[in-house]
Amino acid sequence: MAAACLDEPDCFSLNNYIIGISFRKLADSKADTVAFMSIRTEVPEVIFAGDTVSKIFLPLNYFENETSFLFQSADTTRLLRLGYSSKAQFVSENCGERFVLSDLKVLEHSFDSVRVLSTNPAKDAGTTHLEIFQ
Repeated sequence: MAAACLDEPDCFSLNNYIIGISFRKLADSKADTVAFMSIRTEVPEVIFAGDTVSKIFLPLNYFENETSFLFQSADTTRLLRLGYSSKAQFVSENCGERFVLSDLKVLEHSFDSVRVLSTNPAKDAGTTHLEIFQ
């Protein structure tokens, strides 16, 4: 049954739960490259391997109305807690339901500054939703 759903083009990648985050320098707003040992969510715990990035794409938990990320660098751990509206919509008997996320907002953070550029998460990587300044 799951294979039948994936064969239908309308069933593939229905949920918009991906956010793009770009990092910027606080002094001049130019793109910044940052190194993380790991990025993880709190509940359920999911760990993303560390890397040196200037932009990253992360998934939101569409079963909840908020997701917290912990960014672990060599000397500190920073928190980014995001809130959003998650609504289930029935698609079809074969596909089941999809989740539509909207109203993205920053609930809490421990970075120097965070700016929301887009309040609607995407279905795939490409759009920048947040800028983090440090």
